[in-house]
Amino acid sequence: MQGLYLLDIASSVFVLAIIIFRAIHKIRNHFDIAFALILYSTLFFDLSHAAIEITMEINSQAYNLAYAFKLLSCIFFALIASGFAWYTYKAISKTNSLSKGYYLLVVYPIIWNIIVCILDLIFHICLEFNESGITYKGLYFLLFFPYIFIMIYMGLMCTIYKHSIYPTLFKTGVGIAVTALIYGILQMISYFISFDFISYTSLYFSVTIIFTFLYLQNDRIFVDETSGLYLRKKAIEDLDSTPTASVYLLQISKFHQFNSNTGDKILKNIVNFLKDIFNRYTMYRVSSNQIMIIAKGNDDIQKLNCIIDKYKDTINIDDESYYLNVKIALLYKDSKYNSEHTIYLLEAMINEIENSNKNYIIFEPELEKEFSTRENETKKVMGAMNAGGIKPYYQGIYSLDEEKIIWCEALARLNVNGSIVSPRDFLPILESHRCVSKLDREMLISVLKELKKMKDDGKTINVQGVSINFTADDILNPKFLDNIKELIKENEIDPKMISFEISESVVIENFETVRAIMKDLNDFGIRFFLDDFGTGFSNLNAVLNLPFYLIKIDKSLLDAARYSDKNQNILNGIIQAINSIGMKTLIEGVETADDVELVKKFGVHYIQGYYYNRPCGFDKFCDKR
Repeated sequence: MQGLYLLDIASSVFVLAIIIFRAIHKIRNHFDIAFALILYSTLFFDLSHAAIEITMEINSQAYNLAYAFKLLSCIFFALIASGFAWYTYKAISKTNSLSKGYYLLVVYPIIWNIIVCILDLIFHICLEFNESGITYKGLYFLLFFPYIFIMIYMGLMCTIYKHSIYPTLFKTGVGIAVTALIYGILQMISYFISFDFISYTSLYFSVTIIFTFLYLQNDRIFVDETSGLYLRKKAIEDLDSTPTASVYLLQISKFHQFNSNTGDKILKNIVNFLKDIFNRYTMYRVSSNQIMIIAKGNDDIQKLNCIIDKYKDTINIDDESYYLNVKIALLYKDSKYNSEHTIYLLEAMINEIENSNKNYIIFEPELEKEFSTRENETKKVMGAMNAGGIKPYYQGIYSLDEEKIIWCEALARLNVNGSIVSPRDFLPILESHRCVSKLDREMLISVLKELKKMKDDGKTINVQGVSINFTADDILNPKFLDNIKELIKENEIDPKMISFEISESVVIENFETVRAIMKDLNDFGIRFFLDDFGTGFSNLNAVLNLPFYLIKIDKSLLDAARYSDKNQNILNGIIQAINSIGMKTLIEGVETADDVELVKKFGVHYIQGYYYNRPCGFDKFCDKR
């Protein structure tokens, strides 16, 4: 057919356009090598086909050159088949463990066609060039037999692993396999009827490439490049289209403690292990440290045990050992659960065991009721919080030297629909929603407003100051601290009236940073109290090297001292050490007159507890639990 090379060149232009587009946009994906092999092989297949036609039109006697181009096209034809074999392997191996022997299928078409081409060079069993063009002999089908075989195999593997490979890739693989099989059969039939159909091979390959490229582009928005797993968006779609399934959620606790390079390697290690456990099922990376698996039917608990046994011990990454705290939730989904509710239940189950010794949890109907109740409570608390329901209540700090309340601590209470709720009921909810900093800010604003109002009304403030609890997130946030200074200035309150209470863990974990922050705020006028000394690290040397005004000794040390002379000596030693460097000491939890007499022997400056429950100059002072 005259001018057929134009069709080949047009086909190669289509493929070249995709290559340029990928290069400009720097497109890389989890099938890049396999797809690049298909892409470039198709381009050179199209060009070698065009070269045959051009050679024969320019010089009909240039048989050897045309024949050489034809053999090259047969090799590129084999490379295309190898690319699709590799493509299938990569697609399936993302969520399944396949034998490395599969790579034999990748090289099989190339080896086969090289051998056939050599035989044809010697015996001309497939091709022959003459004045009328190319003569296709009876064994010509041997050159495209590997391609047909790979396409049959590709379609078969995609069907077997339908629920484990990406659905778009399943459609791609089966679509290409079926059309290639049909095309191959038509090629063979055309040998007996007409040779013209063979000439459209370039066009077929180019259309196939475009088809594959578009599907790969579609997958890019759904797939995590690090793990090769689908993302949350696809998990939601698949959950909605799956009426019944066993849905697993695996969470790597404290995953953020690993640097990105180590974290990526740990994630890949886990994914490779899960491929063996959940063979032929789809996995998803639904968050940075969570993997979801959707398994058909009611899966058994053995898979949970396999995972738990695997991560009881450390794993080895780059010759370093790491311990992983892996939590697993399992839910048997039925048609009444949509994707949103399924994920909500799984994440609630993970949260249920996050800070426990349990490694896994299996969904039961009672849990849903419990989560629902908890969610309603959360809505109430968050609603009250956002509506300004945080109210400060004040507990006095009694001076044994001056025999009166000289400081007070602002304790947070939450007004929920007219009922006053204590921190033990609402603080865990705020912590889970990372709203504790907001609570602390609201407390400070409320205290400053009350101080300003009393000052403006001419009322006497019968204390030297108010202490407010602050967390590590507060103290280590420069914007938060600048905002505090501004609020104090705006309300025209003496900074010495305000003290920050921080815990021992904040100090020890961020020693140098906290030291600099404390100095800055001390210079501004704010004092620091160390809260609950004796419950955390109890690093007295570190504490004594920071500019605290007052150390609040936890009631647990007083409880111990009530029943043991040895413990009294320990407590006395701690107090003397603190007093010796000029810091003030306070003992919490003083409940009785006997407690008061006991602590007086230690030389402590202040006490706090229910023994002294008196107004301290604030209208809302009270002492409720």
